[in-house]
Amino acid sequence: MADKEKEQKNGEEPKKKKPLLLFIILGLVLLLGAGGGAYFFLMAGPSEEELAAELAKDEAPAKAVAKKKQEVGIMVNLDPFIVNLADPKARHFLKTTITLEVADDDAKEEVNKVLPKIRNDIIMLLTSQTMADILTMEGKIRLRDQITARVERILGPDRLLNVYFAQFVVQ
Repeated sequence: MADKEKEQKNGEEPKKKKPLLLFIILGLVLLLGAGGGAYFFLMAGPSEEELAAELAKDEAPAKAVAKKKQEVGIMVNLDPFIVNLADPKARHFLKTTITLEVADDDAKEEVNKVLPKIRNDIIMLLTSQTMADILTMEGKIRLRDQITARVERILGPDRLLNVYFAQFVVQ
């Protein structure tokens, strides 16, 4: 009986060593695979020359946009607007002076040619507003955007750079 127990013990020991050896080999293979993958991702990236060329390509449009943004267009001051607001229960007035920033002299001449049309559209827009619409900052921004859209519709695209309120009084 002692021999059978020894044989069973001897038989079990090699079986325990095989799974242990299998785990060690599997661990080494995974470790080498991870190391190879890390080397590939870290060392196989673009060269410094490629990075420099790409950075230069990305910076060129950014510099052009920054330069374009820094340039100030030609300012066209419009006469003040004094209008009744569309409040049904009370009489409120708006007095505002608007300045248009246009791209060039041609756009300024175009504004002067169609000034009655621009003033009409702005007056129609202003008289449709209520006091509650334009008292908040968001309301003023929305109004400025609506004026910009109407003037751009008259002048055409890329002629109007911005719209400024030089005076804004609500009573």
